[in-house]
Amino acid sequence: MLSRRRREGRTVRIDVRKSREFQAAIIAVRQLDKTLRKMVRQHTKAIVEPAWSQALTRRASTSLERRVIVSTAVVAASDRNVTVRAASKGRPLSGGLNPKADYPAVEFGASQGTTTYRRRSPRGTTHTVTRHATRQLRARNANGYVFYPAAAEMVPRVAALFVQTVVKTIANAIEGKQE
Repeated sequence: MLSRRRREGRTVRIDVRKSREFQAAIIAVRQLDKTLRKMVRQHTKAIVEPAWSQALTRRASTSLERRVIVSTAVVAASDRNVTVRAASKGRPLSGGLNPKADYPAVEFGASQGTTTYRRRSPRGTTHTVTRHATRQLRARNANGYVFYPAAAEMVPRVAALFVQTVVKTIANAIEGKQE
């Protein structure tokens, strides 16, 4: 159904040119009046937002991941697509970590090496100092720990939820039901 996925920054997109169902849903939404399009967007966001947050929460194992990635999770629904994001809003944390700029270290981890150097004290003696600057981060993983695994799971599900929401909203409008 879904042909391919590609990464673009913190957004994962799908190519649905081979999915007749998704194309039909997008065309149907374009033909709806303004109030029904608004209802489709509202219902889609209401359904996808808890599922996206839950998928991120399941994968976040540290409090840093929860504060940087899960607490900044956002879902935006438009007439043509649904966008899931994380680490793109919010202010810097109390220690100075800015989720918008520093999310890669939390999502992909860091090298676990130590830095050792010689330092001279004020009294003139030298001694060796070892620093573990990245100890609070996980080991480096190119596929990510929280956002990208959750997005890989959720993108097909979000596409299916979008199509189902469009069909249900149109069916309710035809029957005269208000939700």
